[in-house]
Amino acid sequence: MKNNRLILILLFSLTALLLSACTGAGQTNSWAGVTVADEYVYLANGNLVYALNGDSGNTTWEYPQKASAQRLFYAEPALAGEQLIVVDYAHGMTSLNAKTGAETWSFEDAKGRYIDSPLVLDDLIVAPNADGSMYAVNLSGNLVWTFEAEHALWARPVSDGETVYFTSMDKNLYAVNATSGELSWKTDLKISAVARALLDNGTLYVGNLDGTLFALNAADGSILWEQKVGGGIWAAPLLHEGKLYLGDQSGRINILDSTDGKVIQYIETESAILGAGVLLENGVAFGNEAGELIVIGFNGERLWTRTFDGSLYSNIQKNGEDLLLTLTQGEKPLLAVDLNGNEIWNFSIKSDKK
Repeated sequence: MKNNRLILILLFSLTALLLSACTGAGQTNSWAGVTVADEYVYLANGNLVYALNGDSGNTTWEYPQKASAQRLFYAEPALAGEQLIVVDYAHGMTSLNAKTGAETWSFEDAKGRYIDSPLVLDDLIVAPNADGSMYAVNLSGNLVWTFEAEHALWARPVSDGETVYFTSMDKNLYAVNATSGELSWKTDLKISAVARALLDNGTLYVGNLDGTLFALNAADGSILWEQKVGGGIWAAPLLHEGKLYLGDQSGRINILDSTDGKVIQYIETESAILGAGVLLENGVAFGNEAGELIVIGFNGERLWTRTFDGSLYSNIQKNGEDLLLTLTQGEKPLLAVDLNGNEIWNFSIKSDKK
């Protein structure tokens, strides 16, 4: 019961955070999403989606031309060829020209909010929605299939090209046919899950909000092992040479053996880690609620830490040899830093943007 209450409190706090838009002169409260493609960095932040020059952070275009307080963007944009797919809190999925920002089509069948970004699978766009449905549309925005779970879907699915796998707030991990949307199997994860899964060589690794990481056989959903970590898991783990690296709600960076789930080591950061980390040449980088960017070696040695203004909730992204950090409740919602944590450029919301 204690864990359930904690999860409800945290979910309420997250919802309140996501519902808040820009406050103050250039300060952002939204949980922004970033995607890197070619020379562009695409940022979904509050009322607008921006295309930025990847080298300088200068704005190339922004969408929509007239921002609306009711239409809020948080999920990472998804690239589908020349289309940029953006989803919003007003139950809309929209295709934009990736180079100009011009609207191509919109899909409005969903009845709930889009929390995470869609998965682009060849000529199919598979999008989870808080109304409990997974919507698959083609590249023209026409509905191909819908799968209905028992509760909200918050996390982007993963796929091997034939099957789509995704977590749900109804405690299940689902596997559905990518062509038809028919259920292949589902497995009970014991408590609600909002994390994306990692799929590697026929094994799914996925965590729940109680802090249990599962390894499952992707063919039939059977559980290979499960391991409890320090706190709730909000993002997919990283895999490197047989070791899994993941942060948790308690502020730990956990290193687990991917074959049996045994905890090899954990590093305390004392502040919640909710976003996914990123693999570097010499280790792994994670961000936490205290605004710390923490880099550890693959052997668990803490290499360095830099602290920034705001909270690092979102997934860290790589832009070439640089890192992109999205900061909540800071003056600079997006920073590009080098591999020593030094700022290269920043993107700040103009004070006249509402």
